[in-house]
Amino acid sequence: MPACLHETLRDAGVSAGVAVPAVRSDVDSEFMRGLIDGMRCGVLSIDVEGRLVMLNDHARRILGLVEIPPPGTALGRALPHCPQVVRALAESFSMSSLPNRAEITLADGADGAKSIGFTLSLVQGADGRPAGAAMFFKDLTPIEHKAEQERLKDRLAVLGQMAASMAHEIRNPLASIEVNCKLLSRKLVGDRGCCDLLGKVTAEIQRLNRSVDSCLQYVRPVALSLGHHELIPLLEEAIRVAEGRRGKPGIEIRRQFAAGIAPFLLDQALLHQVFVNVLLNALEAVGDAGRVTVEARCIEGSGAASIPYQPADVVGDPWVDARRFAIVRISDTGPGIPPADRERIFDPFFTTKEHGSGVGLAVAKKLVGSHRGMIAVSGPPSGGAVIVVRLPMVERANEGRIG
Repeated sequence: MPACLHETLRDAGVSAGVAVPAVRSDVDSEFMRGLIDGMRCGVLSIDVEGRLVMLNDHARRILGLVEIPPPGTALGRALPHCPQVVRALAESFSMSSLPNRAEITLADGADGAKSIGFTLSLVQGADGRPAGAAMFFKDLTPIEHKAEQERLKDRLAVLGQMAASMAHEIRNPLASIEVNCKLLSRKLVGDRGCCDLLGKVTAEIQRLNRSVDSCLQYVRPVALSLGHHELIPLLEEAIRVAEGRRGKPGIEIRRQFAAGIAPFLLDQALLHQVFVNVLLNALEAVGDAGRVTVEARCIEGSGAASIPYQPADVVGDPWVDARRFAIVRISDTGPGIPPADRERIFDPFFTTKEHGSGVGLAVAKKLVGSHRGMIAVSGPPSGGAVIVVRLPMVERANEGRIG
């Protein structure tokens, strides 16, 4: 551990507005290395010759290094893929005023372009002259990604309003065309060829109407009508409806319901729609024969959970104090979902089916989210898909509508 480490730490504390206590003389280098490696930012220091003095493990990860270069390595050789970092540190000795907050974008690598925010400090030697320079930095990419997601959310809200307006404009002429086709077919009862063509036109109009309805269903705001309901009867009803629509004699539906799941606050109609949508996808995936398994249980919020959850801290939000969660797991023995499609499966209008609308699972995610829950997909690459729905259980709260 270099002798200038304490000065580096003290200078870091001054830059961050934090007082750094004196270092005891009996503190060994391993302790100091653990302190530096435990810092929640990247730390990189060089001497006046531009040779590497220290680089902690956090800096190694941010800079994309496989291992930490040995001390004494020329910085340009240690970081050939980060010329901006090398240049910033080299120029720090000649700057009249060091930047307290600055940003640079690292060149594209395996993980794409990366932005880092940094501050520079000079390390004073025993004679009062600069003995080296240090850079303290953090990866800003997740923060910028979050900001971009917020901007995307705003754009999608505007697009949703446009889609709703266009859907209403499209439905009116479609309804008129469908009525006229039916009237025309009555006048052409004897002309089988014309009637067949009109039947095809009517079928396409009805298909367009279903697409428009799906679009409206996705962009329409959710207004919850909450009440205390039991989960198991809700799942049984969803299974009955899904079997009636898409069930086949060769498909087995297994139920694995834990006992003692108490009623909790939910919108029965909306969650019924969620489970029907998921079950219909599972039944279609297994084809003419296979198995769909529906499991339900509850867990404590403080325990290990398959999906992380953090309730929103909003005044009047009935889920803020949830400490127990209902887990519904719907799995099938179908061909599974390719890894490349798993990240997009809940995107609106994404579908791999020839006649699918791509709205069912997107709506399911929206409705689960309105209950402050989460929905995720998993399953082995060899086949079979698993959809997990996690819902916070509030057993005592005022019933009513939440929009």
